[in-house]
Amino acid sequence: MADQKDVDDRGDEAIVVIMVERTGGITGIPRRWRAEAEGDDASSWIPLIDACPWDGARRPTRGADRFRWRVHATAHGADREAEFGDAELEGAWQTLVERVREHGRPG
Repeated sequence: MADQKDVDDRGDEAIVVIMVERTGGITGIPRRWRAEAEGDDASSWIPLIDACPWDGARRPTRGADRFRWRVHATAHGADREAEFGDAELEGAWQTLVERVREHGRPG
C-alpha cells in the first residue's frame, strides 16, 4: 500500500489504493485483492470510496462459516478502514468490493 510519503511525493496527482480481504467461510482461507490507480484512473474510484458508509453501525454476522470483509482505502491522502460481515456486503460496499476484485490483483 502507498504510504503517506508516496502520496506527498507525487504532488497533486490523485492516487488511490484499495485493499479487500475476505476471511472465514468453510475453509477459513483468507483471500486478498488490491487495486491501485493514479491520475485520471483514480478519479473513477473516488466516488465509489466516498459512497461507502465507513463510520456506519455494523450488524453482527450470524451463522457458521460466514465471510468477514475488511476494506482499506487510501484516497485524498487519507486512510479509511472498515470491517463487516456478509450481511453488510450490499449497496456501495458491494459495488466497491466487486470492482476491486474485478480490476485489482490478488494480494
